[in-house]
Amino acid sequence: MLRKLGATALAVVACLAVLTACVDSEPEQSRPLPAIGWLVAATPCAADADQIRAQADHLVQTGLRDAGFRTVFVDCDGTDRHRYRADNRLSDHLAELGLHLDFPDAAERAAAIDVARGTTAQVRTAVTHRVIDAEPLLASADLATLAPATVAALTNPEVTGFVRDSRDAPGAPVLDAPDVFSRAIGEKGLLVSLVNRGGAAREMSVHVIDLGLAGDDLVPARDVWTGRRIKASGGALTIRVPAADTALLRIG
Repeated sequence: MLRKLGATALAVVACLAVLTACVDSEPEQSRPLPAIGWLVAATPCAADADQIRAQADHLVQTGLRDAGFRTVFVDCDGTDRHRYRADNRLSDHLAELGLHLDFPDAAERAAAIDVARGTTAQVRTAVTHRVIDAEPLLASADLATLAPATVAALTNPEVTGFVRDSRDAPGAPVLDAPDVFSRAIGEKGLLVSLVNRGGAAREMSVHVIDLGLAGDDLVPARDVWTGRRIKASGGALTIRVPAADTALLRIG
């Protein structure tokens, strides 16, 4: 029995050692951390102060501000931005709510997700893509019309925290698999996304060894979107992913 316990302990240590080795040194910060915020849904430079204030109020009421969406973006370029910056009533209102105004650059604008046009599953998939690629996370829609399930997905503070994780290097496919990706986070953490692009729910797996981990069946994981906890079995992490949805596993 002692030998069995000792072997198990060594396996766990080996697993943690390899996991740490994968992400043991944080790279030098080479770029600003990706932005997170709410892009007011309007044609460029057409959003008025009342519309911006209304969206800001909804960010607070829905819990999105507390989840990390603390910047209200207005799509506007050039000198037209001045009228927004010069509106003291607007800036004071945002400041009272713990928010601030900004304008998206080209990369942020391109990364914006129109969350009103997709299902909640599609929104989860799009957000997961931003997380794995360490890209900006800008969501856009009329907050007053969003489905509660979509709001619930966006108010996951753990997910928004991943976007601005200090280890900001983007992830990559696992063994060039088109639907399985991984990204190192923090000092010794790992994220794995499994994207089900099909029209029916299915079991999806990733082998522990393909993630550079040891410990076989001792590796635990948690789906950040659902909170479900799983443990590797047969040397693989397996989880059922709904149709057109994504699982985002946190390991470590």
